[in-house]
Amino acid sequence: MSEKPLLSNDIRNKITQLEYSGLSGKEKEITKIYKEATGENPPNFKIYSSVEMGIGNKSGFDGAAIHFHDKKHNINEVYYVFRGTEPSKDFGDVVYDALGIGAGKSTQQINDAKKMYQQVETKIKSSDEKLKRYGDGHSLGGHLIVTLSLITKSFKDIRALNDAPVNLKQLEALDKEFELYVFHQTGKKDGISSKKLTELANTYYEKQKATISHTWVKGEPMHAQSFPNSWYAGNKVTMLGDLDTEEMINIGKYPFQKEAKWNPVYMIDQFRYNLGVKTTLGGLGFVNDHVKQETLLNLPETRDQYLESVKRYPFLHFGEIKAGIGVGAVVMVNTFTSPGATFQLVKGISQSKQAKLHGINYVVKYTEANAMKTYYQVFDSGSQEEILLDYEQMKKFVYYCANAIKDKEANLNALKQYLHSEINEVFEAKKKKLKMKISREEASPQSFMEKADKDGATLAWFGQKRVAEKVTFDKTFDPLDDSVFTPVEEIISSIQEEVTYYQKFLEAFFQNFEKMMEADESVASDIKSMKEVVGGI
Repeated sequence: MSEKPLLSNDIRNKITQLEYSGLSGKEKEITKIYKEATGENPPNFKIYSSVEMGIGNKSGFDGAAIHFHDKKHNINEVYYVFRGTEPSKDFGDVVYDALGIGAGKSTQQINDAKKMYQQVETKIKSSDEKLKRYGDGHSLGGHLIVTLSLITKSFKDIRALNDAPVNLKQLEALDKEFELYVFHQTGKKDGISSKKLTELANTYYEKQKATISHTWVKGEPMHAQSFPNSWYAGNKVTMLGDLDTEEMINIGKYPFQKEAKWNPVYMIDQFRYNLGVKTTLGGLGFVNDHVKQETLLNLPETRDQYLESVKRYPFLHFGEIKAGIGVGAVVMVNTFTSPGATFQLVKGISQSKQAKLHGINYVVKYTEANAMKTYYQVFDSGSQEEILLDYEQMKKFVYYCANAIKDKEANLNALKQYLHSEINEVFEAKKKKLKMKISREEASPQSFMEKADKDGATLAWFGQKRVAEKVTFDKTFDPLDDSVFTPVEEIISSIQEEVTYYQKFLEAFFQNFEKMMEADESVASDIKSMKEVVGGI
């Protein structure tokens, strides 16, 4: 396993926070952050800014790269840092959030991220030491850095902070190798379901997923959302803050799904609700198809000026107006007539204060306070969903399974012993006792006859009793009927099935998680130790 990165998570968080004011010319600030955390000065480093490189002026992309290089100490690391959405500063972020992340139609910002990456790599690849690449991004920046890492397949470690998801349709358009893989697996170029794309992405990007982690403040709104083709690639999730905080509503998911399975009113409402989400995303795609990106990106920055532009030049905004009418109609209908939309609206108002948790400041704050818990994200092929597992609880469950196997095996052996020896021992003991009784009766035939007479059986003929000289019993016994053994055999079979199930579960667990956690040294080592202990329980 490889060494840890030069910069700790705490340092990387603060540098990502600093990127919101631009990293260009911030050598002193970065040095101070490093020194406060380590007590030492950092190795030599150079900052590369997208602004200085002239990249992102039109799309709104903003990022930087910091290259640490010290040949003497064998340090050669570059950290790419991408900032999130800033609607007050750059309307391009808002456009990309909607058309790129939401609808999967625009690729302008990720194209600029790639352009910056390529230029930085050209500048720093001249050194002899092997270059290690790390990436950090908050919100929109998290979406960009994760997408870039999947496309380039060159990063050692990616940290996405309160990040927006990857859009699989967008990724398919950007990564031609993935697009080809999807075609080979499905035989189709279009019309592939979101679930199928997610399944294929989890397989194709398996190696890259191991390098990606997410850091989310519990209760913040971004990661709670799910839309078609959205994907949070990665195996590890660190949850920050108060873990009892309620999760935000997911506006992309109908809130009464259980009720919709049996109640026709909710069933119809679910259809309308999902149609509203689909129409919204479709409307965003329509905007992208019918209005040039440059038109949207060159609009004035403030809302009032934007509306004034629509009034003065309506022909430039035809696509937006048409999409807006369709989306607005759906939203109005849903809000006033849909139980699902009404619930989401009321719930959203009650949770409005949680929106602030999305900010980078809360990521920095809770990391410094060590208010965190680590989960592991597993793709469940059955439900086609990502499931978060509490590692400590998962360990307890594994030990529970291992002990359950041992207990059931002990019960199994006890039942087999009972089946193969104890039942026969009991049978033989009963036969022996009965034979002894028979022998006693045969030894005293007259006594047996008198006893039989008392029990209502008489041997008298014509009122005259006869004397018994000898009594003989049949001493042969039929073997035990199968019905004696069948219930025990059925119990043994049932317990054996349970033992086999738990054994297969543990085998699958260790196969999957050893591979999944190989990039995390401490967890990989822990799983190896756990496997040895479980094997010896």
